[in-house]
Amino acid sequence: MAPYEIRRYQDQDWCSVRAIFAEGMLQQVVPNFWNLLRQPISFLLLLGGPGALLLASGSLLLSLLAVPGFLAVLWLVARYPFSYYVHDTLHRDMWDIRASYLNDRGSCFWVAEAGGQVVGLVCACPAQKASGAQKHLELLHLSVRQDHRGQGIAKTLTQTVIHFAQDQGYSGIVLVTASLNFPARRLYERLGFWKSHETLKSVKWSIIKPSWLGAPSVQRRGDGLL
Repeated sequence: MAPYEIRRYQDQDWCSVRAIFAEGMLQQVVPNFWNLLRQPISFLLLLGGPGALLLASGSLLLSLLAVPGFLAVLWLVARYPFSYYVHDTLHRDMWDIRASYLNDRGSCFWVAEAGGQVVGLVCACPAQKASGAQKHLELLHLSVRQDHRGQGIAKTLTQTVIHFAQDQGYSGIVLVTASLNFPARRLYERLGFWKSHETLKSVKWSIIKPSWLGAPSVQRRGDGLL
């Protein structure tokens, strides 16, 4: 297993990190689609829609052809939030990464490099909403290339953010992940995060300073964890 190194983002990483981020987000469309198919409203659409067409037109062929059409609509519904988020992010904070994350001492952007290629990324910036005098860091865009998963890269990247938050004097870390992204949920739980809020679409996670006392040290080179 090739070792990997965690380092700060450099301008030549721009294309790679954007591609890895977009690929990772769009891979969540499939589980979201299957989850959508299990919802009662989807059953009504897939069964009731063709049935209504059959009664209205009397054409069995037309009603059968309607099923792929309804499936295509459900696919677009499942894909839309992820494709919109990718498009918005690539044209917002990830358009000028240096200006978004590296010009402020309280923000940073890291990549994981293996074999001379960028294979993962994570970034962090001050959370916009803080309670009272507490200063929270927000973890964003954690993603690892599919062919390099299972090597502990995501864990090490997250530990890097924890270490950065400690050094910068943040009171805690917050992040949001998709509710169906179970590998990410397990990772955050193992590293001391807990759910502060959950909806059908997303989960908000938090970690506060006392939990960091038992947090593992940041590893700059992978050793096959996860």
